Formats: sequence, structure tokens, C-alpha cells
Amino acid sequence: MQASRALAEAAGRDGITMKFFAAISPFMGRTMEEAQAKFDLAYEHADIIGGLGQFSGYTGIDMSKYPLDEVLVLDTSDPKENMIQGFLGNFVDSLETNTEPWTPRRLGYKMALGGLHPSPVGTPEMIADIIQSWIDEADIDGFNIAYISNPGSFEDVVTLLIPVLRERGMIFDDYAVPGGTFRENLLRQPGQTRLRKDHYGSSFDYETVEDTPVLVEGVEKLGVASNEI
Repeated sequence: MQASRALAEAAGRDGITMKFFAAISPFMGRTMEEAQAKFDLAYEHADIIGGLGQFSGYTGIDMSKYPLDEVLVLDTSDPKENMIQGFLGNFVDSLETNTEPWTPRRLGYKMALGGLHPSPVGTPEMIADIIQSWIDEADIDGFNIAYISNPGSFEDVVTLLIPVLRERGMIFDDYAVPGGTFRENLLRQPGQTRLRKDHYGSSFDYETVEDTPVLVEGVEKLGVASNEI
């Protein structure tokens, strides 16, 4: 993250305004036993075919041609499959202890139980420790907490995790800009309701497009709004 911010600053952008969010799908319980029971229940009902379908959608690789319980060896002559093979070979979950070779069945379970981002099992304190380490070591700005069950996963975050994060000072008690927009609160900058001027996308706002010559069916026109092109 720090390297990305440095590159942005070298290009004239304020690196601190770049926000990095990591995805995580935690299984939480008041005790480790309760958390493990939630994982076991999800595992029992996991749809591995659906998980493999999701993986195929992400990668463009037809997983139906691979036997479920054979070690997954992709076609390394295909650059796309070679990249995925390397990714699976290096993939390590934050609390992953399974060192068995990847099979389509194991991959299907992984996709069905949190996808290719970490899905740790533990108490709220254990999950908070992981979140804290990512913030301290990787300079993460926030987290996209994906659900396993609805509304159960969200209820666990609200009732179990947030109190621990708040106690540790890792989550705000109020908005930085009360009544403000999402962007104002994300950047903690009152009045910043649109892209900052140092953001490349700001050059494509309505006012800029309105005064920029554009070609419409081969004819240059001035003052054409983007929704008219």
C-alpha cells in the first residue's frame, strides 16, 4: 500500500486520499467452540458446484472439465491458467493450516465459504487481532466484511465485533462530517463531495466535458454533455 501511495504522490496525487480496503469473511462466536460450530454448519451446507461456478466466472476457466477429487493441474501452456495455477500454489489463508494439494472440491468449498479472501474462525478478539495486524503491517484503511449467512454474519459483526473494535479505538463513534456524503466522510474532508482535483477522473466532470471539443459522427462539436455522446 505504501508503494502505491508513493507512486500516486510521484504523479501529483495526495497518497493519503487513496483508500485500500481488504475483504474478509469471518466466522465468529463468543467462544472458539461456538465459532467452529458456525463454520461446521456452513461447511455442511456449502454448495461446491456453485463455488466452482463462481471461480469460473472470475477466471474464465471451465472448471467442469476437471474431476472433483483429483489434484488440480491447470493447463500451464495457457497464460491465464498458468497464472491461476501459480496463484493457487502461493495462496495462504490468514488462518489456513490445510497444506493438502488443491482439488476442485477443496477449491469449491473455499469459494463457497468466503471466496479467495481470508475466512478466519475465532472469537471477536481473535478477529480484531487479525484486523489490527493488517492495519499495522499493511496500512489497510478499511475492510469489506463479506457475509456467509444473512442476517447472521451481519448480526455477529454488530453485536460481537464492533464492541471490541470500539473498545480498542479502531472504529469511530460518529461520522467525521455529520450529515455529509460518503466521500466527505471517507476522506474526512467537509465539502469534498466530488473527486478531488488531483484525481485523474476529475478531468471528466460535466464542466470539463462541456467545454471540450468532441467528435460526434465525425463532426467536431463544442459543449456536448457526456450523456449526449
